[in-house]
Amino acid sequence: MAIDEQRIERLTTAADFCMFDKNPSSSGNSSMFWGALNLLIGALLVSAHDPWGAVSLVLGLGLLVAGLYEKKVRHPRVIIIAAATLGVLALWNFSLVLMSAMGKTRLVFGGRTLFWAIVQIIAAYSTWKTYAAYKALRERADDFTIEQVRGYVDELRRAKPAQSLDLVEFDANAGFLQGTKRYRLKPVEDMYVASYKSQLGSTKLEQLAFVPRNQVTITPEGEKFMSKKMKAMVRLGASTISNVSITPEMAARIDPTLRAISLDAG
Repeated sequence: MAIDEQRIERLTTAADFCMFDKNPSSSGNSSMFWGALNLLIGALLVSAHDPWGAVSLVLGLGLLVAGLYEKKVRHPRVIIIAAATLGVLALWNFSLVLMSAMGKTRLVFGGRTLFWAIVQIIAAYSTWKTYAAYKALRERADDFTIEQVRGYVDELRRAKPAQSLDLVEFDANAGFLQGTKRYRLKPVEDMYVASYKSQLGSTKLEQLAFVPRNQVTITPEGEKFMSKKMKAMVRLGASTISNVSITPEMAARIDPTLRAISLDAG
């Protein structure tokens, strides 16, 4: 079957958008955290009869509202709102530090306030820089394909390889700094949907790719078995994954000619 390059490109663009689209939700959580913290600071200042506490209360409430908006709305303007929210918060914390030095208020959390302000202004700038990329992806990705890709991501997340007849799962040693990566391949028509997750301390989805089935191969390497697994190299299109650890059964799902190894292992 001929490879539909335009279809692959549409799916890849939608996948890039879906991966990027997690950022506003994460930013929303951050805004809500800072909002709750500012409500606490404001309450403590008000209880100490510090008039600047009212500003912290208003800012904290605004951050909570902005955070909810960032989590629910999927639009490029959310990036601007997230950056502006962090920027305003950073300026307020810098102002608190300055007013504290002038003896006009007190810092509830001491020197941490200055550290937070620096972190927030850097995060605001980094968030603002992503606006153009997010906007370009949103304009190129169509809604139908985006929902299709989100469905694939959900299926990959919920799937249990041991209870599936075609899902493939294996681990690969990505080196000392990156640790072990987990890969899942789900066959969809003439392609594999490939997801890559980190394993050391997290199962965060790092990448999503669409690869024609005829461009996915597995090659056994060295000693065939480590306990009940074998070493191999897997090729996903133009990418080569070395130091793979995979069960013979999973390997046979990629290449049926390895079925004999699967039977021997049983």
